Amino acid sequence: MRKLGFVFLAGCFVANLNLFAQVKTGVEEIDAACLSVKSAPTNDQNAQHRQSVLFSWFRHMINRGVDLQSMHELGFTLAHWGVVKPKNYHLLDEAYAVMEELQENPVYIEEIRGPGAAPDKDVTDWPFFGGSPLQAGLSKDTGPTTGDIAWKFPTGHSYYAPAAVEDGRVYITSPGIRSLMYCLDEGTGEVIWKTEQDGLQMYATPRGASNVEILKDQVVMRATSGSWEYEEPVKHIFYIDKKTGEIRNQIDANRVDYRRGATSVTATEEVVAYPYGRVDLKNKPGTTIMQDTVTVKLRNGRGGWALRTGQLFGEIVIDDDLVFAGTDGGLLYALNLWGGNRMKWKYDAGSPIRTTPAVDKNIVVTTTESGCLIGLDRSCGKELWRTQLNSGEARAFQLFSAPAISDGKIFIGSATKELYCADLESGKLLWRVAASDWIRSKPLVIKDRVYFASLDGTVTALEFNDSGTKQLWSEQAGRHEIFSDLSGTESGILASTSELYLYSLNPENGAVQWRHSVVESTYEDGERRMADIVAGGGDFQSPPTVSNGKVYVGTPSRFVFAVDAKTGKKIWRFETSGQVSGAPSVYKGRVYFGQQGGNEEMYCVDAETGDPVWSSKVGWVWCTSTPDDERVYTGTVDGRIVALDVETGEEVWEYLTNGGVYPAPAVDDKRVYTGAWDGHYFAIDKKTGLLDWAYSSFRGAPDSAAGVLWKGMYICRSSGELCALDANTGGMYWTFKDPRSGPGRMTVMNATPSNSGDYTFVSATIDHDGAALGGILYCLDTSTGKELWHYTGAGGWTGSSCTENTVICGSSTESFVTCLDVEPNPDGTPKIIWRTKIGGILEETIPAISGNRAYLLCSDGYLYAFD
Repeated sequence: MRKLGFVFLAGCFVANLNLFAQVKTGVEEIDAACLSVKSAPTNDQNAQHRQSVLFSWFRHMINRGVDLQSMHELGFTLAHWGVVKPKNYHLLDEAYAVMEELQENPVYIEEIRGPGAAPDKDVTDWPFFGGSPLQAGLSKDTGPTTGDIAWKFPTGHSYYAPAAVEDGRVYITSPGIRSLMYCLDEGTGEVIWKTEQDGLQMYATPRGASNVEILKDQVVMRATSGSWEYEEPVKHIFYIDKKTGEIRNQIDANRVDYRRGATSVTATEEVVAYPYGRVDLKNKPGTTIMQDTVTVKLRNGRGGWALRTGQLFGEIVIDDDLVFAGTDGGLLYALNLWGGNRMKWKYDAGSPIRTTPAVDKNIVVTTTESGCLIGLDRSCGKELWRTQLNSGEARAFQLFSAPAISDGKIFIGSATKELYCADLESGKLLWRVAASDWIRSKPLVIKDRVYFASLDGTVTALEFNDSGTKQLWSEQAGRHEIFSDLSGTESGILASTSELYLYSLNPENGAVQWRHSVVESTYEDGERRMADIVAGGGDFQSPPTVSNGKVYVGTPSRFVFAVDAKTGKKIWRFETSGQVSGAPSVYKGRVYFGQQGGNEEMYCVDAETGDPVWSSKVGWVWCTSTPDDERVYTGTVDGRIVALDVETGEEVWEYLTNGGVYPAPAVDDKRVYTGAWDGHYFAIDKKTGLLDWAYSSFRGAPDSAAGVLWKGMYICRSSGELCALDANTGGMYWTFKDPRSGPGRMTVMNATPSNSGDYTFVSATIDHDGAALGGILYCLDTSTGKELWHYTGAGGWTGSSCTENTVICGSSTESFVTCLDVEPNPDGTPKIIWRTKIGGILEETIPAISGNRAYLLCSDGYLYAFD
């Protein structure tokens, strides 16, 4: 199946101007596709491209706040997995006509403000997914009554991709479902060319997420993987023509789970090197061996060698005839690039090495998580010097930035909020400078100036000599964190941010020269309106929790944050090695969470400070970990349901399944309830780990939607329906299926339900990760499962939460959050209390309700608080 290779060249369109004027979306690929549809019907050669662009148009309209209900009927056909079938090509053309009419005469969804109410005197915490170990999604508090946004806190993507610059051209990878790389003019930021990919579903499309290697005629990049993809093998190393942006070659490097956040590639004219792992989440159970092998292949992808060394978190460095790689086990390897004798030498640093080594003047420089900067003899690995820069930062997984070497000096940043300069020959510390926040990006040195970025988005310029520094300027590059290495020339300092922007700053004063979104977008009233979505899979999935005046949330950027519930100010951050998708559960002054994409650690940290209490090698954990009594219950991607001691993290028991465990475990006084990709829900004795009952519908596997306990029932999602099971026996009470579904009209139900009184709320959608259409929230009678009313526009793959009188739900198909009365209007229609526009859709998250506020994590990279 053809999926990749379209290239957009700026200014390359030749079209009838009268026809072109009929569509003005601001997105040239959409406008060009509209012209193409008018000139020729859809066929086998253009179907995927047109479908991909149409889905991009949907997303653009959603982010503008346009009502797409007129597209729903066509969406039932177009949203099916994969390329639209030939018999339905005419419907694809019809969809373009409908969208053009919507573009010319848009119907905008209106915001609605609620009447307000007196503040709650007593505020109830929401310390677990769904508010309690039962996960029912009910708060005793009033919740927000106006819908006003009290504050929003920037969380951001795990975007570690630095720009590369040569001869006035800037190259940067794009994480979009429709784009892989941009080539920009260094002076203006204008697009010279863009390498497109015709992605359809986000979970089946690779994500550009690496550095860019510049060769003579081509540039090289690497992508992370979606959870599943159409084609095998997955060829995610791309050789791209520097002049045109066309893909010239692709190399199979196996998968890098997108939740790792970043990947890397190293290339010369002769070879390509990369960390290699084995990932297949579709296996039963899933295979999750990540990035522990140094791999070198010839440029054509054939031949070469692979040596398993241990977990690799830094980049591989090729220096002439040697390959250098540092491991999480604390070993730095020097490997012979050519010949059969692979090992040159290895050095044991005594502490994990998680940054990229640097080589200059026959000295190899590396760092350790214990706070050391080390210089080694390149030829034999002998330690030349070791300098203790600091004692580490317990909340940081990666302590140091990569070192930059210039003119006999080493420049390196730290999570201790310091920039260091040391002498290359002796390791002597020459000076240190305090920073405003952690420094993760590699500093940039140009002559007698060093530029560095802090995680708070600040870029700082220093003039330096051997004895000290003088600050020239310090400016913000957006509100989000900067993880990627700085790059640039005397024409501009380039900083890519976790808000998915690339900034060019004036080297003399820090002023923004230009800013470019690395995903396709337009702007309205100064706000970005994305026409693309980040590929690979959902990122902003962590449901917030609230305890003791703090909001806790996990992020795709590998961090868990504690934020002041009143002000939205950061209290602390804790870094893991992979994406945190579950809710951080708060229990007896501690916070529990796992991660996916990095190492095998699950964490327990202090709720007040974020300091680590313990970690346990459980394996990848996507789901929420639920503490109750003296144990914390969780599930792993490789199919284990596990109970750990809450005090020590020691494993108490495990129950083995044949699929990844994704639903958050619900816990009552007897059992733990969750499901797995082997098709079953399980009820397990919480003390012994023995199975009490199992339920399978034979119609799909339990996924990210959590089951909830309510009125003696375990209410859970099974494929396209909601099931109410007897919590004691697993017997069926009732099922509810989206009434819109039927032959040729597939809908998806994969959102966590919520409950209030005699009502159960569940959402469904026509589609979520491709054609984002048709989110709907149903109110059901809890005793019978019969529909009482529904609201079109809320829900999708995001769930709801309730108070006694209201239900609050975001949307995966509209950029709004809505609060509804649990009781409908007299005519049976839903009663809207408030509806608020936000900057994006919601993914597999649910609101946290505490006092008069609700908290939600949005795909625009912000945690929102609503009044």
